[in-house]
Amino acid sequence: MRRAILLIGIALWLLCGVADAAPLTVIDDAGRSVTLSGSPKRIMTLTPGHTEILFALGAGDRIVAVDQWSDFPSAAKGKPQIVPFNPNLEQVVRLNPDLILSTYGGAEPLLPLQRYGISVMIFAPRTLEHLYRNILLIGRIVDAEARAEGLVRVMRQRVAAVTAKVRDAPRPQIFIEVDGADPDRPFTAGPGSFVDALVQLAGGVNVAAHSRTAWPEFSLEELVKADPDLIVLADPLAPSNPDALEQVARRPGWGRVRAVRLGRIATIDANLISRPGPRIVDGLERLARLLHPDRVQ
Repeated sequence: MRRAILLIGIALWLLCGVADAAPLTVIDDAGRSVTLSGSPKRIMTLTPGHTEILFALGAGDRIVAVDQWSDFPSAAKGKPQIVPFNPNLEQVVRLNPDLILSTYGGAEPLLPLQRYGISVMIFAPRTLEHLYRNILLIGRIVDAEARAEGLVRVMRQRVAAVTAKVRDAPRPQIFIEVDGADPDRPFTAGPGSFVDALVQLAGGVNVAAHSRTAWPEFSLEELVKADPDLIVLADPLAPSNPDALEQVARRPGWGRVRAVRLGRIATIDANLISRPGPRIVDGLERLARLLHPDRVQ
């Protein structure tokens, strides 16, 4: 009798092991069908957003390498680094990942590694809904579905709280500078960018919303014509520069812009509005406070 019970127990244990290792087929953002033999234990993340999602899902210990921009949370800084758009394939193979999470442009050099059993997935969300889907999908991949669902639920609640506060408010026009290396033609966020989507949700009007590209240059003439109510510096160097606001205000010709005349210039952590991850809601709340300080505290 004991022998029969023992054999049944072993059989059930083996069945559970098979269930845990059941193949999972995923359609990534490039429309590629990728089948995993089981939940990956060694994951390489090649965008900061992927890194932050995995840590938020409690799967940071599965990360074997990150891109050089992954600096949050602090534990990510201790991971080996890979150059995402020009990876050293030998280094990648030595790290022995079973899954690589990448984005458009960064995955192509890695696709040949699939012949060695290394799966490559492309996730590149451009809207919050798209990001929610990716978080839930990554949750399935790392056996953290409940945690992913909870994370998405909280994110949705916070977004809904912001949109409710600004729903009937006037919509100020905003110019977001993402790269001011050339102050005569700074780069901004245009249509199709995550930043543009956040501006809309935060109750603002992006003056570059009708540009031809997602990351257009904006001339002084265009800026004066748009005459934004608010200028936000999302250049990565701006928050650490105590003179950033004054330097922008002193740029030749910028004094003709309403936001400069009224002193409506602010900075924001670029990572909060450009990295598709859990902290994107922090960026939304920050933008909403800048646009509607009387409604969003």
